[in-house]
Amino acid sequence: MSPPFGLFKKKENNVYETKNNTTAGDYLYTRDSLAISEALALLQHAESEKVRALVKDLLPIKKSVRESLESIAKIADNLERENIKLEELRFKPIVENSKRTVAASLKREASSELPLSESMQDIKKFNDRLESIMNRFGEVSNSHNRVMNIFMKKYAGKLTSEFEKLSSLLKDTKSLMAEFEEENAAIMKCIDILNLLSQKTALMKTDKNRIENVYKEIEILKSKLDQSKAQLSSLEKSIHFKESCHNIEKIDTVKKEEQELHKHMLDLYSHASRAFTRYSYGMTKDTISRLKVLTDEPWKIFNNDEDISIYTSLLIEIQKAINSSNIKLKDSQKVLYYMDIIIKSLPKYQHEIKAINLRLKALQESKDGIVVNKATDLREYINYYNSKLDDLKQSSDNMERQMTENNSECGKLVKQIEDCMFEITGKKYSLLTY
Repeated sequence: MSPPFGLFKKKENNVYETKNNTTAGDYLYTRDSLAISEALALLQHAESEKVRALVKDLLPIKKSVRESLESIAKIADNLERENIKLEELRFKPIVENSKRTVAASLKREASSELPLSESMQDIKKFNDRLESIMNRFGEVSNSHNRVMNIFMKKYAGKLTSEFEKLSSLLKDTKSLMAEFEEENAAIMKCIDILNLLSQKTALMKTDKNRIENVYKEIEILKSKLDQSKAQLSSLEKSIHFKESCHNIEKIDTVKKEEQELHKHMLDLYSHASRAFTRYSYGMTKDTISRLKVLTDEPWKIFNNDEDISIYTSLLIEIQKAINSSNIKLKDSQKVLYYMDIIIKSLPKYQHEIKAINLRLKALQESKDGIVVNKATDLREYINYYNSKLDDLKQSSDNMERQMTENNSECGKLVKQIEDCMFEITGKKYSLLTY
């Protein structure tokens, strides 16, 4: 099948000729499959051939336009030299003014350059210039129509003939350009789709590289995760680690006993809290501070032996103040009852707290913090690697999904391009996107 419009027929002295004496279009036309860049070259060649054909069709028009303008220039010269005879001299200024204006305008427009080379830009300039000339001629003829038809009738007739000829040539030009634009629209549409496809394939290559980099990062993280898990497993199986963990469990148990003891002390001392508050009125800062300890953290009175005697004395003084009614309480007997228990329980609590502290100290000393901290660090690494892997897997899934969608869109674009290239060239092509 030969290509429509004769787009790829061989021509002599063609600027696209190769060493084998075939044009770029002829060479690509013989191919069954084309890369995107080759398809673009083929379509651009097709467009340039159509532009060349349009220029060829416009050349006779340009020649006729130039001939008509030369005729108009001669008419203008003759008009300018003409000595118009008037029966009434009162019309002479008007006629002479019209004659000069018309002649000057005609000569100016008739001398206009009419560019026409093998480019769409010059073709459009040619059309625009011709249209501008006709508009100017129309303005001049309309402005001086009555004077021309009455006093310069023989020139009016000649100009009208040339104007009609130019109008017909402009109409032919526009018709050829409209025909070109209609036929070239398919090429431009195909080029636009090819450019879109080119952008999408470039984007897909970038996305593919990104996915590959994500996969590499996933593999590195998996390796680090496996190493951390292996190290943690080996560490947790060691006797040294198990002993340290056992000591930590004992420490937790002792701390729970300590917390329970603190709770019991708070419950007991809370019964005397109002007495502590009343006794604090007017006391020194040191005494107020010790009363706060008795209220909030009574176990701290056993931090050292000196404190115990000070707090014991303070509790006895408060007890005396209640007995002597220096501190007035609504249920003073109940408070005295609990004050008596608090004072008597001091040695017991002192012994229990001291025992707890000694056990905690011994367990802390026997605990290997380095081994335990190492295990903690490994668990944190494992959690980090798992979290990072989840993020990367989600990212790669999203990118793969986007790649699939883009691939589907590219497939549709390829089909559109192959169809429109068949419409343009009359040949079935397979478009390659890799």
